[in-house]
Amino acid sequence: MIYKHPTEIPKSDKIKGLRWTGERVPYPVNEIHGDTYPLAWGDDGEIYTSAGDPNWAFVDGKPTPLTWQEAIEMPGIYPHMGGLDIEKISGTGKCFAIKRVNSMPGLTGPGGRGPKPTGLVSVNGSLYLAVQNLLGSKPPRFGEKSQHGSDATILRSDDYGLTWSPDIQSWWPEFEAKYYSRKEWKWVNSPEDRESYNGWKPMFPGNLFGGPSFIQFGQDNSGALDDYVYAVSGDQWDNGNEMRLGRVPKGGIIDEKAWEFAVLQDDGSVQWTNKLEESKPVLIIERHLGVPEMVYFPSIGRYLLLTWGLHKDFHVEAGSELTVLESEHPWGPFKLVHYEEIWDSVKVCPYCPRIPMKWFDEKTMSGWLLHSGNWFSMDPWYRMHIKPFELLF
Repeated sequence: MIYKHPTEIPKSDKIKGLRWTGERVPYPVNEIHGDTYPLAWGDDGEIYTSAGDPNWAFVDGKPTPLTWQEAIEMPGIYPHMGGLDIEKISGTGKCFAIKRVNSMPGLTGPGGRGPKPTGLVSVNGSLYLAVQNLLGSKPPRFGEKSQHGSDATILRSDDYGLTWSPDIQSWWPEFEAKYYSRKEWKWVNSPEDRESYNGWKPMFPGNLFGGPSFIQFGQDNSGALDDYVYAVSGDQWDNGNEMRLGRVPKGGIIDEKAWEFAVLQDDGSVQWTNKLEESKPVLIIERHLGVPEMVYFPSIGRYLLLTWGLHKDFHVEAGSELTVLESEHPWGPFKLVHYEEIWDSVKVCPYCPRIPMKWFDEKTMSGWLLHSGNWFSMDPWYRMHIKPFELLF
């Protein structure tokens, strides 16, 4: 089924809606910026995340916001202002704090021009981070002004984010220095010349599975229903069309050959193929799919899917929308739980909704939704925000 708008999706008869139960809470430390924020509930009880475009660095031991133009002139700082970092969130609800674990030096490039995080999961004590745009800027699949999302790879850490493999950081600075003009903010060669680098290729080339977001099954993936790890992906960062579903045995997450992808059948069942190009989308909402988030609630036997869209392609001036869907299976069929045409407010323009599973109470079916905010306004919007909600039955 192809939907032109989220409100065309049949309403859920299981979950009647989503209700906000309090005000939005922006992260109070003005110097710490970033967006995207995929979440993983580690086996140590901590919440780990990765900020995209964390436009701040430690200067004289203090977190300091910096523009890209300023950082370019600071060779000791610029490598630490990457396309992403690794952070840890402590506390609960309104009282929480962010600590940077790893600045991921060398993985630089703002927005879609460089690496950006899309998914994070903890499995058997290891963290797995999905990173897109590892071969630089490429045209989006839909809409000339939208931000692409492509060329994704998964990294693994066995020490809570301090080190990662494969070691992308060893070659990315050389790759960027060769082909990217920092002062002009553009790649100086064509996308066709960046299909690989020195023999390295991404796990998921192109945009069909260009931004994997791992389905969350509780702390350290302990609530998984089988021996697979699952991920969903849109076909570009904002305002895409299609969402695909992939799975992999939990022992082979960074092995691209171990992944297989859903082929949705006409009767609603699913088959699997190890060839990404043979997969079929499990959901199509034309130009209304941003980086997705999916979590599983065992108490009700339902998956909750959150996605979003900008009302103007890759621009915050018109605000954003929030779409919440549910399904009995990760491949659908999906039913509409909540649609918010102007999500929060135009000035905040939220995006990338996430649910910290550690902060969700399945007895009351209430918790916090975490999201990013307006990237044109570092203070006060471009940072992590949370807002309390409950699901209605």
